[in-house]
Amino acid sequence: MTTTSMDKTEDARDSFTLVDILRFISGLLLLNAFASWWFTSSSTWGYNGKWINPRYLSHIVTGNMVNLTLDELASYKGEDPNLPIYIAINGSVYDVTCAPEIYGPKGPYRFFSGRDSARAFVTGCFQNPEEFTYDLRGLDLEEAATDIRNWQRYFEKSSRYWYVGSVEHEPLAGEPPAPCKHNKYPNHQ
Repeated sequence: MTTTSMDKTEDARDSFTLVDILRFISGLLLLNAFASWWFTSSSTWGYNGKWINPRYLSHIVTGNMVNLTLDELASYKGEDPNLPIYIAINGSVYDVTCAPEIYGPKGPYRFFSGRDSARAFVTGCFQNPEEFTYDLRGLDLEEAATDIRNWQRYFEKSSRYWYVGSVEHEPLAGEPPAPCKHNKYPNHQ
C-alpha cells in the first residue's frame, strides 16, 4: 500500500515542528511584553537593571576584563562619551556608566570616577583631594579591609554596576596622606 499525498498532509498537520515551537514562544513573549507595557509602561515589567543592558550582556558573553594602569583609568571618568565611566576600589574596577548623573562630570560623586579612591571609601573624607587614593597607610587596616570588602560587595551585587577588571597600582612612595577627621557617613549628623 502506498501513501498518498493526502496522507502526508494529514501527518504533517498532526506533528509539531521546530517552527511551530518558535512561533508559540514568540507569541508568549509578545503577549508578555504587551501585558508588561499595559500594566507598567515598560516592556520589562519595570526592571531597569544590568541584565537588560547591552554593554553588560556583551561583557558577560565576551568575558573581556580590563587591566589598567592608573593613567589609563584616568581616561574613564565620563568626559569622553565614547568611553565608559569606571571607578576603582583597592584595585577592583567597576563600570558605573549607568549612573552618569552620579559619577559623571557633573555628578555629586564625580571625584570617584577614573581613579582608585579606596582611602576615601574607608574614611568618608570627600573634601580633601589627598583622600582619593589607594594609599591606606595610616588607617586601621582591619577596619579598612572590612569597609573595602563591603563597598566591593555593594558594586558587585548592584543591579546597575558590575566588576570589569583591575587596576595596577604603582609602588607607594613618600608620606601617607595627612589624617582627616574620620567621617564614615559624611551626610549624616
